Amino acid sequence: MADPVPPPSDLPAPYASPWGRLAQALRAVLASLRLKLRELWRRNGEGDLSVPGFWPQGLAPVFWPLLLAALLALLLALAGQLWRGLTHRAAPDGGAAAPLVVPAPPVPVPTAPVPAPTAITAPAGTRKAPMPSPASEAVADPEPPPALELDPLLALLAEDDPEHLIASAHPEPAEGRLVLTMAPAYAGLAPASRSRWAERWQQRARGLGYERLELVDGQGRLLARGALVGSGMILLDPGLSG
Repeated sequence: MADPVPPPSDLPAPYASPWGRLAQALRAVLASLRLKLRELWRRNGEGDLSVPGFWPQGLAPVFWPLLLAALLALLLALAGQLWRGLTHRAAPDGGAAAPLVVPAPPVPVPTAPVPAPTAITAPAGTRKAPMPSPASEAVADPEPPPALELDPLLALLAEDDPEHLIASAHPEPAEGRLVLTMAPAYAGLAPASRSRWAERWQQRARGLGYERLELVDGQGRLLARGALVGSGMILLDPGLSG
């Protein structure tokens, strides 16, 4: 039995889809690449591929795989850097964007109506006194006096009187003299201790601008004074000085 004859067609040649031809071409290209890679792998294993002159000939099959691995690692590192740059550009603070806080509208506070001022009429024949202005009221109010510091010299001498032997201080700037009234505890000290404290207070008084220093007891009797010649303090007997 003879083969059936295909029906006649108006086309000069049988129709073939271009996508089918593209798929066949891609399969052929992949097969060719596979054969080429197998050939290169075989030649590399035999040491037939060219390598740089500094590379040992015995390690020739290792050169190209190492080079490909290094290039692949470099590409991965560059891709990671590019990804991190894109993420930092999307979020400048390195994190998620802060949520937008919308302030709540202010709540209106009801205010009480202010009554209108009533005009007060003065009787005829009387003279209306001028109303004081706010500026005059502000001037009329006296400012409170500043707090007074009692015995400022005692505050300055406190560093040199840890035992509180000084009862009061009486400066006389016109004479350049400072008189210190001693507490009763000062009389109970040994002469060496009294002399040491007196010289210490003398140095402090000179630092404050007083050239002469005198120590007296509660009854005003002289206990010590500065030496007339040289420096230092001279201790006196209260009974003899009185």
